[in-house]
Amino acid sequence: MKEMEDILEKAPIYKDRQDKDYLRTDMLFCRLAYGFIPSEYVGFELENKSPEQRKEFVSDIDTNVFGYSVNDIKELQSILDKGDGYLRFSNYFKRDAIVIRKKSDYVQFHEFVQKHPIFVKKVVFSSMGKGVELVNINEVEENEKDYFEKLVLTGKYLLEEKVCQHEEMAKFNTSSVNTIRCITFKTNNGVETPYAFMRVGREGSFVDNGGAGGILIGIDVKTGILDTDGYDEYDNKYSSHPDTKVDFKGSQIPAWEELVYLCKEAASKVKDISYLSWDLAYTEKGWIVIEVNEVGQFIGPQIVMKRGIKKELEESLSRMKKVI
Repeated sequence: MKEMEDILEKAPIYKDRQDKDYLRTDMLFCRLAYGFIPSEYVGFELENKSPEQRKEFVSDIDTNVFGYSVNDIKELQSILDKGDGYLRFSNYFKRDAIVIRKKSDYVQFHEFVQKHPIFVKKVVFSSMGKGVELVNINEVEENEKDYFEKLVLTGKYLLEEKVCQHEEMAKFNTSSVNTIRCITFKTNNGVETPYAFMRVGREGSFVDNGGAGGILIGIDVKTGILDTDGYDEYDNKYSSHPDTKVDFKGSQIPAWEELVYLCKEAASKVKDISYLSWDLAYTEKGWIVIEVNEVGQFIGPQIVMKRGIKKELEESLSRMKKVI
């Protein structure tokens, strides 16, 4: 597995180990026995945990079982595709965007790039920051028409107006749009927001995802205050941002109540989908949705809190509508 070898080569706790065959075997065992992927193995520090302790964590397989038990797969089709997701939640995106997939879309493409020569291009079926690129139409190699035709030949894309984040969030890292991941559960008691964390990029990087070199930091969901150290995909720990030196713990996320209200309101409007993950950015317009994730992983909350949440998830599930 490519991810496994990448972790063994780059994670500080593994890269100099002489017993990598043992680690490969244990990672594979954890995948087959519990459903953990390699990034969860390192992030949850599973090597030194007992079988009972390992079972306390929600694995990649557990996430899918949970997600598809409370989310109707037919309804999810309008979210799986980022373009359809934008159309469904455009009121919360608060920025211009278009979907292109065929040559007849050129007129709207031309009008869009005239208004937004610098824009964000996203592959509609992608995750973890992959397939996301900041484009300046005046700096591409081809002319505008040729660039457009090259795109539609290779797939379907969502093009978005570039987000300009508020200085309160830019202070962590200016090159990336630093976002909040807020998880919502629709339960018998209404919409709940049990977990949230911040994602910040590294200097020079446009994306903030942990899977793309970013750093994750836990948030107290009651107050919006950062309450953990930061961790990256190789389980490196940071008390402050390594490039900007801004401290994590104790920092207040701005307009926290507004963010929570937005997520709860949007989640309440979706039929037969009870588990969603919302990525949001803070701008001069307030909080805006970057994208909606239909069955987002629980790796983020568990990495930053350094504890498993399986019992909590089971308790939440007992209060949620099941579709299967």
